[in-house]
Formats: sequence, structure tokens, C-alpha cells
Amino acid sequence: MLTPWLDTWEATTHTAADQHLAQAVIQWEYDLRGGDQLPWTCWGDDDEEAALRAELTAWLARHAPARLRAHGASEELLHHIRLIGLSDADRWDDPHWNDCTY
Repeated sequence: MLTPWLDTWEATTHTAADQHLAQAVIQWEYDLRGGDQLPWTCWGDDDEEAALRAELTAWLARHAPARLRAHGASEELLHHIRLIGLSDADRWDDPHWNDCTY
């Protein structure tokens, strides 16, 4: 469960936390958006990994955009975060999906 870690990150709103969030999102978004995979190795079963990924992507889609926008993130990165929060079908049908290469 990522909730305690994500709750701490959500409550920590200083510049360094936002910089770390921006760096993490840049590194993680490819795995989360393009491969529907966690950006780290998970030693649990597929259901546990899917639950962790859903928790992380929901948190990122809900909390990261405003913090990243305030940190000067590009519109492209903000679209990638938005796409992470969409279901597969909605993601693939989104007009910004074609901007993503894998």
C-alpha cells in the first residue's frame, strides 16, 4: 500500500518536494502510461501490482498536475499525467495519445 507514502508527499509542499515529484513523474510516466506497469520491481502477485499501480496513477492524476504546473512543467508532461489517469480505451482514443511514442 502506497497511501502513507503518498499522503506524506501530498502534505509536503515545499519546493524540494515539488522538484522530486517532477523528476519522479518524468522517470515514471513512460512505464505507467505506455506499459501500464509500475516504474519499479514489485515482488507481489499481479493483483497486488495492479492495485499499487492504480493507487499511484490515481494519486498522480489528482495531485501532480497543479504542483507540476506551478513548478513550470511542460504542457506535454501535463498531458502525459492526464493520460495516466484515463482507462485504456479512453487513453488510446485521446487526441494526445498520438503525441506519445514508445
